[in-house]
Amino acid sequence: MHTRKYLPVVWFVLGFGLFMSTRASHFIPHWGPAIIIAPVFILAFGRSLSSKRGILLTVAGFVVSLNVAMWRLYDVGDPVATIALNVLRSSIQGALFSLPYIVDRLVYPRLERHKVLSTLSFPIAATAVHFLMSLEGPFDGDMVSGVYGMGGLAFKQIASIAGLWGFVFVFSWFASVVNLAWEQGFAWRRIRYATLSLALTVAGVFLFGALKIAPAAHAERDSVRVAAVFLLPDAGAEVDQAGLLSRALSPLEETITRIDALTEEAASDGAKIVAFQEATLKIHETDEETVVERLSATAAEHGVYLGLGYGVIPEQGKGWNKAILISDRGTLELQYRKRYLLGLGDLFGESIIYQKGPAVIQSVATPYGRIAVSVCRDMSFSPYARQAGAQHVDIMLSPSYDMPKSGGPVYALRAIENGFSMIRPVYNGYSYAVDYNGRLLAGMDSDDTGTGIMYADVPTKGVTTIYAQIGDLLGWLCVAGLLGSVVLHVVSSVRRRKTASSAGGGRDPLS
Repeated sequence: MHTRKYLPVVWFVLGFGLFMSTRASHFIPHWGPAIIIAPVFILAFGRSLSSKRGILLTVAGFVVSLNVAMWRLYDVGDPVATIALNVLRSSIQGALFSLPYIVDRLVYPRLERHKVLSTLSFPIAATAVHFLMSLEGPFDGDMVSGVYGMGGLAFKQIASIAGLWGFVFVFSWFASVVNLAWEQGFAWRRIRYATLSLALTVAGVFLFGALKIAPAAHAERDSVRVAAVFLLPDAGAEVDQAGLLSRALSPLEETITRIDALTEEAASDGAKIVAFQEATLKIHETDEETVVERLSATAAEHGVYLGLGYGVIPEQGKGWNKAILISDRGTLELQYRKRYLLGLGDLFGESIIYQKGPAVIQSVATPYGRIAVSVCRDMSFSPYARQAGAQHVDIMLSPSYDMPKSGGPVYALRAIENGFSMIRPVYNGYSYAVDYNGRLLAGMDSDDTGTGIMYADVPTKGVTTIYAQIGDLLGWLCVAGLLGSVVLHVVSSVRRRKTASSAGGGRDPLS
């Protein structure tokens, strides 16, 4: 009895301790598999207590663990504002992350007799909550992309069917099935149907993925040499963390000269597409036409398609965070305005100096396939990125300026979901190129490069995916399931109260 009394404490420490290692953090090492293991212990903790205590302590666990793991992760310059922003952001995220566990704690006991059905309450709630958070707002799909989108390349192909939500559902289902087995003393007779359901689903995903990435599944495709470029800081200078958020203009002549020199270098090494980072330069609105003309001349002179991100700063009010694509003849093909800005209105971030662009991803046919452009955080939102899949985009150019510094290809799932190859030149982070199956073609850390140029041979033809056709069907089905779970809990609670009242007393056993 003494040991059982302290088991919830063990589950709490293990669950939330592991959960902290799933976050980007300045001081806690990241460990990907923790996102699969941590929910096992957090579910066990919540179910080991009464509903009220389990719910309150689960919320507290998420709020505290996120505040610890993400302490001062987003630095906006002013120390007080930085602390306030991080505490507010982490606390809200913590409350949101706890919602699936709250739903499970309330609904699971009502379904306990139906073993397979009972294991679905948590994955349905987790998928629904993360999906809804990805639609619009200050917390984007990057909360999930860089955390749940893991596994071998074959398993990752689940994204081409169900999108990001396939990962969330399967990993959450695993935690629920393990808890069922735990509660049933691992008695096979009681857990066999739930265990086999999960095992067959995972096996089916692996089989589909293995067939999809097999060499025989796609004929040899033409490729184009692409250069992803970012402007290295001056020798001895630190990465300009505040550069994205400042209205300060770039030294125009110096920056354009550097762009021209790097484009020439990339072209001389065989690149036919040269893509620069987000906010490669910041210009006054009166200089925009001249700058575009000069960049067009650079593209034509070196015979390359030139993609580049830049900021437009007006005399008054907010400007635009833009990305352009210029053809090898010097023709402006696309002029895109970033949709999903980093920040919150006029309180902090780039949304202080920029306004949102229209929610439209543009693309154009080229000799190297259909090319689209987006900017940084736009690729956090899988429903938004699906426009590219619907347009049968072959190559996505997605320049970025990462805050905090990225350490890997965090948005590679967008390529698998929509069947395009992605090139992401990054300032302060990890530049990469992936093909339509999410296979890493090239990568470059901004702290470990001599030139700031990364080369990759990229397929000029993408593939058609199921996800691009059906969209976030799994996400919406889980939202419907979540609503059904809430209704089930309310109806069940009302019936129990009526029964208790007619019997002359008694308490709801979940209180």
